[in-house]
Amino acid sequence: MNMFIYDENGNLIIRKPNGLEYTFENTDKPNLGFDFDVVIYDDIEVKILEWKDGEDFDSQQKINLNESEIDAIEQYIQNSAPPEGVSLNQQYSNRLWEMCNDFINDSSCSYGFRDIVDVMAAAREGSNHPYRSDARRVLEYYDQLWNIYVNVMDEINNTREDVLKPFEEYQSAFPIPRQALVG
Repeated sequence: MNMFIYDENGNLIIRKPNGLEYTFENTDKPNLGFDFDVVIYDDIEVKILEWKDGEDFDSQQKINLNESEIDAIEQYIQNSAPPEGVSLNQQYSNRLWEMCNDFINDSSCSYGFRDIVDVMAAAREGSNHPYRSDARRVLEYYDQLWNIYVNVMDEINNTREDVLKPFEEYQSAFPIPRQALVG
């Protein structure tokens, strides 16, 4: 679950064991006790000693990390602290908010609407839109989703970061959008 990426632009991305992920942009290269220009410790575990400008990542010469280098990276991750204002609670909130917006867009599109504005126009009081009942279904789903979001966020915000449940447990509280019946 840990991740450590230091890229050619001086960006450092870290993911801690609990899933908290944060980025330091345009930062000095961390002192890990070994030479590198780029380090990737995630789904692959490699370093690039000399980044060649003008070449993409796949064309760069990569060297697998050895055990002592991995230990140094793990120690760095363990000792690393997130930037001010970054927390797992806020990260969960952002991910759930994005998920809810994606679900609403999916629901709108499945009923033939371009976006929530089209849905609201079609569902408005006195509308004669031929799909106004579908638009109202989307709005009912919208209300249901955001009510769940508020309740889940209350729970997340009132829980200490070290005892939060895995993100997937909070995510599972939300109904996925139903697809419109075609035909």
